[in-house]
Amino acid sequence: MNEAIRVSLVSLGCARNLVDSEVLLGHVAQEGLTITREPEDADVVVINTCGFIDEAKQESIDTILEICELKANNRVKGVLAVGCLAQRYGEELRKEMPEVDAFLGITDYTGIPNLIRKLVNGSSIRYAATVDGGKPKGARSDENRVLLTPKSFAYLRISEGCNHTCTFCAIPSMRGRNRSKPLDVLVAETENLASQGVKEVVVVAEDSTAYGLDIDRKRSIHTLVGKLADVEGIEWVRLMYAYPHTVLPELTTVMREHDKVVPYLDIPVQHLSSTMLRAMKRGVSSQQVKDILWRLRDEVPGIAVRTTLIVGFPGETDTDFAEMRDFVAEYRFERMGAFTYSQEESTPAFDMPDQVGSEVAESRRDELMTMQREIMDEHQQKFVGQTIPVLIDGRDPDTSSGQGGFVARTMSDAPEIDGVVRLPQGDLRSGDMIRARIVGAADYDLQGVVAPE
Repeated sequence: MNEAIRVSLVSLGCARNLVDSEVLLGHVAQEGLTITREPEDADVVVINTCGFIDEAKQESIDTILEICELKANNRVKGVLAVGCLAQRYGEELRKEMPEVDAFLGITDYTGIPNLIRKLVNGSSIRYAATVDGGKPKGARSDENRVLLTPKSFAYLRISEGCNHTCTFCAIPSMRGRNRSKPLDVLVAETENLASQGVKEVVVVAEDSTAYGLDIDRKRSIHTLVGKLADVEGIEWVRLMYAYPHTVLPELTTVMREHDKVVPYLDIPVQHLSSTMLRAMKRGVSSQQVKDILWRLRDEVPGIAVRTTLIVGFPGETDTDFAEMRDFVAEYRFERMGAFTYSQEESTPAFDMPDQVGSEVAESRRDELMTMQREIMDEHQQKFVGQTIPVLIDGRDPDTSSGQGGFVARTMSDAPEIDGVVRLPQGDLRSGDMIRARIVGAADYDLQGVVAPE
């Protein structure tokens, strides 16, 4: 019977992948199959892979091999690999990893429950090249989700794909061109999330500021963000993955004027040298990027700007790196991550001349992150002594203190990538919005106590 079929899902990669995992589990639950947390307790394990950069690909492969060991030892009956890595390298992986029952690319995953039943019942699905894991994604594919995040927040995927042709990126070849979901569908999804007690909606896409272009040829992310923030029960709306030269004044206006749109913007600029930006095909110059970043500070007082930077891109000279380093020192991003360039097959940058050695790239990354750690310390110290609103995510996973407190986030901190506020034991639950007095700062995190009402 369906109830006896146990399914575990291992989700890897970014927030967009997590939404896919939640959708897949939604179909599994809807079909009456049982979801288990631990792979060892499952009949079938589904691995949602990531194929974006080398580290993510290796993590996906290592995870697949680890789960296949369970199958070899008769601990599980079947293994399915889905997602980006399967989409990008499916044919190769089928040949190299025959112990995996099927590799399925990016679909709406409606066909997964039937495949799971076949595996459990002993049927062969070795016609993997034609296995139906679902239909192409539609506007309403994300409506039925089993949330994997705490009750405090959920990701809202507003579109699929990307129209940019950045020379380092393989995402368009895996996910296609930008396809925006209708505004009314996204509002309905958000209302559903609010009905489940979700307090923060984190807006994600490959390029969030392209929202609406394919629908009516104009950027309407500002309209969408405002509508989402108007949904009853939602306290914070946070925008991720904005493309630098497409942040319009209409967006900064809604960020400044709507009290539920947090003054935070994730805007991955990737580099600050015009030579590198041109080689990356980012469609913007260094001065344009800098002007936009300074405009954010002017138009949204108190904004926390998060960015990501790539070091070691082919042809990056000491001068190019110095320009980036000097601007980081001047601008002092509230939140920042730096990554070494990953040489990805099927991207234009793969065969570019003047590839930068790994030692040089890693040294440059370490230099940036050492500088950023000092900048972060300065930003965090400003919170000490203040009483600010924070959103409780849940129990503190760091039990080294033995106190078993809670973790929360400020408006300046996106879930899973930024810092947290650590609070002592108290009568708190995931999703609570409280005021906390900040009493200390250490590295990227803050220490606080619940402020009296």
